[in-house]
Amino acid sequence: MKTLIYQFWKGSVPAYARLSARLFADYAKRHGADYRFDENPDFFKGKYSEYYHALRPIYDDSFLAYDRVIFVDCDVYPKAAASADLLTCDVGHIGMVEEVAPEIREDRPRWLNDRNDRRWAIVCAGIFRATLPRSSAGTARIFNSGVIVYTREGLQAARRHFPSLNVYSAVMRLVFLPRFYRLDQNYLGMACFRKGMEFTVLDHRWNRIVKARSLDENRLLKAPWGDAEFVHWQVRDRRDYTESQIIAMVESA
Repeated sequence: MKTLIYQFWKGSVPAYARLSARLFADYAKRHGADYRFDENPDFFKGKYSEYYHALRPIYDDSFLAYDRVIFVDCDVYPKAAASADLLTCDVGHIGMVEEVAPEIREDRPRWLNDRNDRRWAIVCAGIFRATLPRSSAGTARIFNSGVIVYTREGLQAARRHFPSLNVYSAVMRLVFLPRFYRLDQNYLGMACFRKGMEFTVLDHRWNRIVKARSLDENRLLKAPWGDAEFVHWQVRDRRDYTESQIIAMVESA
């Protein structure tokens, strides 16, 4: 199986993103995958292009050379002993990890809430004919786009079944949903559940989300679902930390 690990960055690349790129390049080499880092890509242009490049494999023929493309955000880091399982595990068309830890939901800004999630889900069903999975509480299940696994079959299916990005963004704007709902994560969270698509929920170890305002606070999400392989460090002041501090955090998660 020919696999590519893909990352990108728009703008000046900060040290923490360079570290992620270096670690994933090493990870790819270690496990026999190809690696690609696009710096300041312009495949997508416009207001949200800094986010939409996570979707580039769907629309760029060059990615069809691979059996599997794994997109990884630049605030995600592989642990030193991360296995190659993600390169070969069963995935339908597209796979992502579900956000289930309560700490993730508690830290969301006020406008990113269950009420807006429900409005978003209603619009996705009514306009885009997407059948979104629901939690036991009736809320839309959320899948994090920090790690996305695309199969070649998935890329081809997405071209056939995904709606236009421009149309999706315009609809979200017209129904007055906040900017966040127009971006790559929610677009995928809708489009992956349209007729003709096969979605796979990835194991949480491939996108272990860490919420910590400081290393001293050490608010790592220790959950019972197994050891982390990739750590997603969602901290606003990441630029203030050294490489050794980031690596220590990753290895402790």
